Amino acid sequence: TGCFILLINGYDLVPIASIFWTTTGNFVLVAVPLFILMGETILTSGLSEKFYRSVTPWARFLPGKLFSINIVVSGIFAAVSGSSVATAAAIGKIAIPELRKRGYDNRINYGTIAAGGTLGILIPPSAGLIVYGSLVGANIAKLFIAGIIPGLLLMALFMMWVTVAPALTKNGYPEHRESLNLRGLAHTLPGMIPILLLIIMVLGGIYGGYVTPTEAAALGVAGAVLIGFTFGNLTLAKFWAAAMRSAVSTAMIMFIVLGAQILSYALARTGTSRALVSWVLEMDLGAWQVFGVIVIIYLVLGCFVDALSVMVLTLPLFYPLIVALGFDPVWFGIVLMMLIEVGLITPPVGLNLFVIHNFAGKDGAFGDVAIGALPFVGLMLLGVLLLCLFPGLALWLPQHL
Repeated sequence: TGCFILLINGYDLVPIASIFWTTTGNFVLVAVPLFILMGETILTSGLSEKFYRSVTPWARFLPGKLFSINIVVSGIFAAVSGSSVATAAAIGKIAIPELRKRGYDNRINYGTIAAGGTLGILIPPSAGLIVYGSLVGANIAKLFIAGIIPGLLLMALFMMWVTVAPALTKNGYPEHRESLNLRGLAHTLPGMIPILLLIIMVLGGIYGGYVTPTEAAALGVAGAVLIGFTFGNLTLAKFWAAAMRSAVSTAMIMFIVLGAQILSYALARTGTSRALVSWVLEMDLGAWQVFGVIVIIYLVLGCFVDALSVMVLTLPLFYPLIVALGFDPVWFGIVLMMLIEVGLITPPVGLNLFVIHNFAGKDGAFGDVAIGALPFVGLMLLGVLLLCLFPGLALWLPQHL
């Protein structure tokens, strides 16, 4: 892309330098490394493990038992990590040995964690939504609010499946040894309260209008460090390691975002985006027909390309078309996140599948992980269909908050 810009601009480097300066100085994008650091700090401090083990005694109250716990905890951890892969890794590390030891079906277990991890890119705060908003100029706070109901909808669909799936496999649910008396349940609260308070502080600050998403991310890091040292086993050495991992992830994301901005400039400079929009509109296709083609393209690309790269490759071309066809940018951002989530659990490049396979060890074949995640692909596509039929699922909250 850079070489192409040099050719069309007569070897003028000023546009590329301007893009680098504008993008790296974007206040909104500061939230990305901060939210990544917040999630890494929680994971490193051991609070995620304490949280999971504190929630498991409540499994008897849920129809899907510990399968439902996997999904619920994934949704909650998604709200403090903003990353699907980090969510899958955090929950998989703890849940796979626990459920295997209790006699749960391995395939369903792998599928719930892989699919539950995808909630990290949808339930706010989401690094994916921040990158999308920065690329297309959408309001980040509105995108965060818009992701709440679709995220809860996916969680509900997942929990409905894990309620009936064991009956279909004739395995049922193993017996639980956790105590159900009030004293036993009360003892689980200290392991849950720190992370719940962190979520309330971050999301409450954004939705209450007290802080911007970037300021909320900074508060989240401060809160994660505080509860990590106070309630977890965070040390300076561990925090430094978490910061280094966050720096590596941030560098990767920022280079991808820079590439996307340069590509957008190149397409605009050559008139490619305008030509594509004009060509499609002249074909006299219906808006939903064009949208259906775009959905298919995203599903195919998701099988081979990672989520951020998919956005980089497609948004400069598809976003002007989506706007020209009259679709809401916030609604499309949520639909896009759900389509990207599908790619995270579909081979051959489903990152969450490889993460779960790694934690499954020698007893977990990659095929078992992929088969376990397959029903959740259908449920996520059902979620996309529901968003198309009822756009208010994504737009009602942003319009009323």
